[in-house]
Amino acid sequence: MLADALSAALIGLISAGHCLGMCGGLTVALGFHSQGSATLLAYNLGRISTYAFLGLLVGAGLSWLPPQAMPWLRLLAAALLVLIALYYLNLGAWITRIEQLALPLWRRLQPLTRKWLPARRPGQAFRVGLVWGFLPCGLVYTALGYAATQANAGQSALMMLAFGAGTLPAMLATGALSQHLNRWLKRSGTRWVIGLTLLFFAAWLSVQAIRMI
Repeated sequence: MLADALSAALIGLISAGHCLGMCGGLTVALGFHSQGSATLLAYNLGRISTYAFLGLLVGAGLSWLPPQAMPWLRLLAAALLVLIALYYLNLGAWITRIEQLALPLWRRLQPLTRKWLPARRPGQAFRVGLVWGFLPCGLVYTALGYAATQANAGQSALMMLAFGAGTLPAMLATGALSQHLNRWLKRSGTRWVIGLTLLFFAAWLSVQAIRMI
């Protein structure tokens, strides 16, 4: 479980470029940076709480599976990591297509944040983050699929917490640091390192699964 949580955190960490593109501008537009670090942190804690809740749901939904299914779930997790790796290697744009599928739900949820905006207090920002955790994001959905392979409510929730914690450095970065991080993540060499690292994790999970069969 610890290795899986570390893998999830790494996915969150190396997803920083995608996170900055999806949510970084939102934190500026919503004024969280200008309201202070406590408000920005509260927003991100709300977002991560939603990730953990979704992990809890999918883990509970698959908890009925027999132990014999675990190797196959780990193989599925390996396949998801390969898909993320292909995205980072610029060999597939499937993530953006997945995001399109969830847009109808997001259009219904987003108006809920209007009553808390502008978020001048941490409590308001936290509630906005809870809703913003449902923002369509292919990497979040992939991490959720990875967490679901645990087939355990608690463990799946912990994996999504780890994923969310991995996204924090990028989401809490401000000003020049954020711009430098974004440029670094867009470099071809960086993307290849990220992609190959994910492929390594996928191979490691596959070997584990084969040994369990």
